Amino acid sequence: MSTADSVILLLHPITAGAILGWMWWQYGWKQKSREMKGKDRQEELIRHEKTGERILQAAIISVLIAFTARWYTGLGLLPGSLHGFTGPLGIVLLWVMARWGRKSRKDMIARKKHGRAADLLIAVVIFHSFLGFLYIFDIL
Repeated sequence: MSTADSVILLLHPITAGAILGWMWWQYGWKQKSREMKGKDRQEELIRHEKTGERILQAAIISVLIAFTARWYTGLGLLPGSLHGFTGPLGIVLLWVMARWGRKSRKDMIARKKHGRAADLLIAVVIFHSFLGFLYIFDIL
């Protein structure tokens, strides 16, 4: 495998690592929201919602980078591992969680679903990242 192919294949793990850190920071909202009150909380809530949408968009781009890199390097378009199959599934889960987050201002049930989905999603993302770390050695 050429150096260019390796660099192209590593674009996905690099972007995904940055997104994982961003998601972890966003996940800290659970603790922050309990400590804040009034106008400060409202401003932070608006920032939290916007950041959540941006994370969803960045995650979609990261998955598209992964598919593009596989196609470009000749590995095929379809994923060849559990890591590859769970990427699009994670995007669906992230999208559902973002939708519940939008509804959570008006609906207490959606707020609980959003919080629980965030807990589950963090666990799934960490598992997915570990599988990806192992998969790097198989690819490179």
